[in-house]
Amino acid sequence: MVGGQRDIGGREPGKPIHGGDWQGAVEKYGWQPDEILDFSANINPLGPPPLVLATLQENLPAIRRYPDPRCRQLKKALAAYLQVEPAAVIATNGASELIYLIVQALRPRRVLIAEPTFSEYRRAAATAGAEVVTLELEPESAFVLDVDRWREKLAGVELAFLCNPNNPTGRLLEIEALKAVVESCRRQGSFLVVDESFLDFCENWREFSLAAAAAAREGMLILRSLTKIFALPGLRLGCGVAHPELVARLEGWRDPWSVNILAQMAGVAALADTGYLTKTRELIRREKEYLYYGLAELAGFRPFHPEVNFILTDVSNSGLTAPVLAARLGRERILIRDCSSFPGLGPAYFRTAVLDREANRKLLQALKRAVEES
Repeated sequence: MVGGQRDIGGREPGKPIHGGDWQGAVEKYGWQPDEILDFSANINPLGPPPLVLATLQENLPAIRRYPDPRCRQLKKALAAYLQVEPAAVIATNGASELIYLIVQALRPRRVLIAEPTFSEYRRAAATAGAEVVTLELEPESAFVLDVDRWREKLAGVELAFLCNPNNPTGRLLEIEALKAVVESCRRQGSFLVVDESFLDFCENWREFSLAAAAAAREGMLILRSLTKIFALPGLRLGCGVAHPELVARLEGWRDPWSVNILAQMAGVAALADTGYLTKTRELIRREKEYLYYGLAELAGFRPFHPEVNFILTDVSNSGLTAPVLAARLGRERILIRDCSSFPGLGPAYFRTAVLDREANRKLLQALKRAVEES
């Protein structure tokens, strides 16, 4: 539709579609933000680390100063956490900034994307006028990446995006398959971007991270997000790891003020709170199993077992659709992510974050009522 009209889902045409649209729910239903149970955004249910909140409160007067354009303290903290040298790290306004930055820097003509996945890869490719080559992830194989098909699709591809763990499917590529993907890109001469934004929720995340490999060789960039694991979506904070020569090039392209002074301080404080990360992983390990089995008990629901802090569910055998479920739960002040906009999914799928036990129980009860209503 034209003339600023919205589609039947309430979205403006051409606008990116993501979870976490609490403001839209406030406008539609007249609620207060604190009244909403938001399962549509995959954010740590513990909230920001206490040390982060204390740091922000103590340093509010710092907003009268410009932020450090080189993010020196933040880069040191990130480098120590990721076990790479600071010269291999670039700090950004969320991981999304870096997705667009790498595409604009490399200007690829053909981009490979394994879908369904995060929509910003495709949008970023479009800004460079690149042709997108799609590798379809199949529900019959639980959306696991087929490495042989990946190799076949690489012909003529100059840049490839891989999300690991993948959003919205929650799949984590096995280490040997991950190595095969890296090697295939090296042989083909395709630049590889691996998005590890949700990897921190995995207890053995260091085994799967390619940060050290990216820092040591050219041809690869690792994306990381502090937004999800540290519950900082309002501050916007992410980073990338690559060979120092590429990082220097990207720094030359980046807006020097994109990471504000409070975000830099919050990042340093968050990375220092190791106890918070331990509590987070314990909670997610316990609650994802509770929520997964609760979803599996609902008639016609087929959840895909999660590796991280969110669950994708197929409701094609329930007689319901994700838009209908989203609308029914919306009336109860609960938001879920209708996955209709993801290529390869459609209206049979929804995604839900893993929150704490009370919230997860409320979600399951609301879903049960929605099923019984049909």
